[in-house]
Amino acid sequence: MLEDDVLVETPVAETPVEETTEATEADASIDDENGEDSPDKILKEIVKEDEQILNRLIRLQADFENFKKRTQKEKSDIYQFASENLATKLLPVIDNLERAEASIEGADVTAESFLNGIQMVFKQLKEVLKEEGLEEIVCEGAFDPNYHHGVAVGEDDEKDDQDIMEVFQKGYSFKGKVIRPAMVKVCNK
Repeated sequence: MLEDDVLVETPVAETPVEETTEATEADASIDDENGEDSPDKILKEIVKEDEQILNRLIRLQADFENFKKRTQKEKSDIYQFASENLATKLLPVIDNLERAEASIEGADVTAESFLNGIQMVFKQLKEVLKEEGLEEIVCEGAFDPNYHHGVAVGEDDEKDDQDIMEVFQKGYSFKGKVIRPAMVKVCNK
């Protein structure tokens, strides 16, 4: 029975290349007539959109780099000229100290008048620094490790335990931040 079975091959229809191209163009023209775009046209639009997006990304990246450079320069300028305002405010204090120095050299100055002049200049200096945010740390009452640095311990019957007995060096804060804690002697009972 196997001998009677004949294997029949079905021929594959070969389409010439020209016919395929013509068919694709015909399909494209049919798509255009139906209001649809051809795949080639869609692909070109997608490539064009991708190029536009890439160009926008490149421009955005360049803008960001320029922004970083500009911000860094502004930051550098701020650090460089941050003390300019303070220096300008201190110029009158320097002028007054120079006047006091000059007055001692050429005149008969009493110790009391000289002391009064120095106190006025010192007061002026404190006011300028206070305007800028420098404040003296209060050293009355209980010891606070956030503001005080205990360097000695003592006993005093009139003070409570952990009260400040004596200030060895004043402490200062600048705009609320402690820049130098006060050195104090603390009562220990």
